[in-house]
Amino acid sequence: MDDVREQGEQKMKDTDWEIIYELYRIPNITKVANKLYMTQPSLTKRLQGIENEFHIKVVDRTPKGVKFTPEGVLLAKRADKYMQFMKETKKEMQLYREDMTGTILLGSAYSYQKDFLNSILAAYAPQHPHTNFEVVNEPSSALFRKVCDKDLDAAFVQGNYTGAVQQYQVRVYRAYILYKEAVDLKELEHMPMIGYRSNDKTRELLEKWWLQQFQQLPATVMSVTHIDFAWQLVTQGLGFTMCFLPDTFNYPGITLTPMLLPDGKPIERYTWFVWRDTEGNSDILEDFIEYVKGHESLK
Repeated sequence: MDDVREQGEQKMKDTDWEIIYELYRIPNITKVANKLYMTQPSLTKRLQGIENEFHIKVVDRTPKGVKFTPEGVLLAKRADKYMQFMKETKKEMQLYREDMTGTILLGSAYSYQKDFLNSILAAYAPQHPHTNFEVVNEPSSALFRKVCDKDLDAAFVQGNYTGAVQQYQVRVYRAYILYKEAVDLKELEHMPMIGYRSNDKTRELLEKWWLQQFQQLPATVMSVTHIDFAWQLVTQGLGFTMCFLPDTFNYPGITLTPMLLPDGKPIERYTWFVWRDTEGNSDILEDFIEYVKGHESLK
C-alpha cells in the first residue's frame, strides 16, 4: 500500500484505481463505464491520464476488448490491493461508528446543568451525532451514589465525595449572601432567609459558616424547590439567601456579599465530573470523558 500511495499520490484518485480494478476483471471499456456510471469518453480520458502519469501503456485495444500490458498487469495487482484496503477501512470505520452510537446516562446537579452543562452538550452534540444523552437532575449526593452503583454512567456533582469513582474537577463556586442591596453582616441574623433545596455538602458548608458568625441558624420565612426561584424572591425584597455561585453569575436586582473564612479566604465548593473507572466503559463514554477532561473552557 505504501508503494501504491508513493506512486499515485500526485494525481491518482480513488476512481482511477477502481477503473483499473474493474477493467482488469471486465476487459471491456463500455461495460466498465456503465458499471461505474461514467461515459465511455470520460473513462478513456482517465485511462490516458493514468498512462501519462506512470509513463506506461496500461492496455492494448483488441477486437475482443482490451488486453493489459505487463506494466498494466502490475498496476492492476496494485489496484486490487488498494481496493481491498479501502473495503477493509470502510468496514472498520463502520464498526467504529456503530461502537460510537448509544446513550450516556448522565447525572447533573440542577445548578450546574442550568449554568454550564446545556452549553457543553450543545457544543459536543454536533460533533457526535450518534451519541445521545439522558440527563438526570437530582441532589449531588444521590447522583454520586448512582454512579457508584452503576445506575448512571457519569455525573457532575457539587461538593466533595469519596467512593469507587474517578473524579475530575470542572468548576469552583464561591459562597455569597444574596440580597437586593448590600448587607451589613451584623444585621444579617435578624433578617428573614429564603431557603431552597440543596445537597448535604452545600448545606453543611453554609451552615458551618453561619454558626461561626451567630449562635443559631437563621429563621426561614419561606422555602422553594429551585435556587432560581429563591433569587426571584430576593429581588422582590422578601429576604436574603445564601448559595454558591460561579464567577459568571449575573442576576439583575441582586447584590452579592462574599462569605469569607476567618482568615479572609472565600468559602469554595468544587464541582466534579465523576465516573466509574472500569474496562467495561463504552467507547462513547470514554470519548465524552476525554472531551470533558481536555476542554479547559469547562472550568
